[in-house]
Amino acid sequence: MSQIMNLLRPIQSAIEYVVVFLYNNVAANYGVVIILLTIIVRLVLTPLTISQTKSMAKMQKLQPAIQELQKKYKDDKQKLQQETMEFYKQNNVNPLAGCLPLLLQLPVFFALFQALRTPSAIITNVLGQPFIPAYMFGHIRNILMNIPNPNYDFLWLNLNVRDPFFILAILMVATMFISTKMTTTDPKQKMITYLMPVVFGAISWNLPSGILVYWVTTNVWSIGQQWIVNRIVKKESPKGEAKKKGIADKEILKLESGEKNAYTQKKRKRKKK
Repeated sequence: MSQIMNLLRPIQSAIEYVVVFLYNNVAANYGVVIILLTIIVRLVLTPLTISQTKSMAKMQKLQPAIQELQKKYKDDKQKLQQETMEFYKQNNVNPLAGCLPLLLQLPVFFALFQALRTPSAIITNVLGQPFIPAYMFGHIRNILMNIPNPNYDFLWLNLNVRDPFFILAILMVATMFISTKMTTTDPKQKMITYLMPVVFGAISWNLPSGILVYWVTTNVWSIGQQWIVNRIVKKESPKGEAKKKGIADKEILKLESGEKNAYTQKKRKRKKK
């Protein structure tokens, strides 16, 4: 694990320099800085995340047709695989297209998580240590308790300790549920929509508040981005006609008939003739 952290150290250092710059020049509030940092990171990763969310939106749009294929060829797995791949090919969709962008983002997110969890001297030289030693009876140090550094305060929180009211944990679970529901394309994976937020909620309830501020901001950004991409994909017309034979062509027509786009209307006119 330490070797992985060492590999991520350059990314973490770059993120921490951005934190210091924002704190010194934009907003001298650590919570606001985390929100701004999250937005900057998401903007930098937008080309990757757009590719990922667009792929998910297309897959979601094609799910009714894929389900029909699964019903028709439920007793012939090989034929189902062939027809499904042909269907993806006709619609210019790669079912694995959303995986690569996600993998490329992981090093950045791990480095960001580490920067918020255990800030290095780059941050502590400016804001101070996350906790200040507490003393009793003058010069006797209290080894059982340290005082949270007020430079890390945000709203009702100190971002180095957990939220005492669990408001951020609840917001994280709610926003993750919405985000997961918007990106889940396979009805068989519906359980993930409910299970993932609960699991991450159980993990996050004791995390430092700063990490949850980042997490909630990320989820809200993802919801907005997915909503925009879904609208764009919904308005897109098919690029070219599907093949005239096979179930894939029939299901494309069935899928698009409700959208009343130009492609479907032309196809119907040809059939009438």
